[in-house]
Amino acid sequence: MARFHDPRAVALAQQIDQVNAIGWEGACDVALQQHIAKGELSPVETVLRCDMFRKRAQDTADKRQAIWAQQISQGISGIEWYTVEYGGVTVELPRLCEELMLVPGDKEILMQSKPMALDFFAHWNLAFKLWRYDRETDERWLSSQWSQFYQEYLQREWLELWAEDEVYQILLPDGTFQDKPTFAINACCCWGNPEAIHRTASYSEAGSSWFQWNNSTPWR
Repeated sequence: MARFHDPRAVALAQQIDQVNAIGWEGACDVALQQHIAKGELSPVETVLRCDMFRKRAQDTADKRQAIWAQQISQGISGIEWYTVEYGGVTVELPRLCEELMLVPGDKEILMQSKPMALDFFAHWNLAFKLWRYDRETDERWLSSQWSQFYQEYLQREWLELWAEDEVYQILLPDGTFQDKPTFAINACCCWGNPEAIHRTASYSEAGSSWFQWNNSTPWR
């Protein structure tokens, strides 16, 4: 369960969630979408429906902007703290809440957390194989070494991480199923604007490089 760096952010995040839920509920009307796609509505009704949806989308965007303006004017941090646990070892790290904006001082909180994340990975480095994701290659996942990760760690500004520990079934050639446990710890070494690191178009001003420690070859 994440906790906000500034308790005042709880109410703002809840307001954003409510605005999104109300504003986009019409977009989930699958039946209406199918009627429009199949041309089952008259041209006038189709235009009216589309105009209504655009107005609702704009109203939703305006309401979110008003809440964000309140957050920024009051200097309410958009940082939330989350806990990663694996094998009895835990670490608590900051990240920018998806519903909120960055305010002065937030990025510094992210950057100051790097040593805590590094200690967590160092504990598990000898137990797992290490891979790096490379979008430019056909293989996607390339075998890596701690020294390569550490070099990236030094060059980047903060880390985001998450752990996976699950069991799923695979189909064998003889038609039977076998349980296959998957253990993985993921790290994204991030840089740039925290609000833009997950947008492909922002590279290379902002982005992240992805490493994974696991007990098998990652999916491709």
